Amino acid sequence: MTLSEGVGNDGNGIVFTFSVGLAVIIVGASGLLSSYCPNFCIIFIYSCFIIFIGVLTAYITISLTILKNQLLSNIFDCKTSQLPNAQKTKEQIIWAETQFCKYDCICYIEKIQDWNSDYLENNRIHYTTNKQISDITQYQKCKKWIKIDGASYNYIAYLEEKYNCSGWCKSHPVYLFSNINNGIPKDACYPYFEQEYEYYVNKSYIDYLIVDFLYLFNLCFAICQCYQTSRNKKSRIYPQILYELAPQ
Repeated sequence: MTLSEGVGNDGNGIVFTFSVGLAVIIVGASGLLSSYCPNFCIIFIYSCFIIFIGVLTAYITISLTILKNQLLSNIFDCKTSQLPNAQKTKEQIIWAETQFCKYDCICYIEKIQDWNSDYLENNRIHYTTNKQISDITQYQKCKKWIKIDGASYNYIAYLEEKYNCSGWCKSHPVYLFSNINNGIPKDACYPYFEQEYEYYVNKSYIDYLIVDFLYLFNLCFAICQCYQTSRNKKSRIYPQILYELAPQ
């Protein structure tokens, strides 16, 4: 996935665009602020930005750490959990599942061997499609999405026959998410999609870190401007270099 695709295809693109756009505006306005505002006002304004973005970054980082521990914990049950992250976890990972399964490919067929057979048996979904799994695996466009890792075509055919379906990945939740409308499944911490989930969520806080560094640069710039202004009381509009070049 390229940066443009990542920014354009998910909600984090809005965060990224807004954050970077705001940073550009602040950079452009830094000169004017340092020219017309008192020194303490400049430092106060930029310090507020630094504190706000810093706290937000820390909050997201801590939340991700807690969430990762929850995902890896065997005692965490998303179905009975009252934590605010439980609902968000469900929504984000369902989104990740639909993104990786929208190409009608057996995206995670290598994981099916590890799924609980009783759970699959109780959550069958019947599909009507003219493509069998054995045909789908031949699609050139699907090769990068197919991860068989030792699963033979005979085994795939066996799974297809046993669970009465002719396609494993559709543009809507399948199997593990099949009873999502009736509540979060028992094993809703989704270890199979943990890596993809963390990748997409981490992008949001990385964006905030980038903006945090931009604001830090702006604060240093404002302090330098204040220092130059305090050294020259003739004007607070023109840069110091103009006075040095001006004829005496």
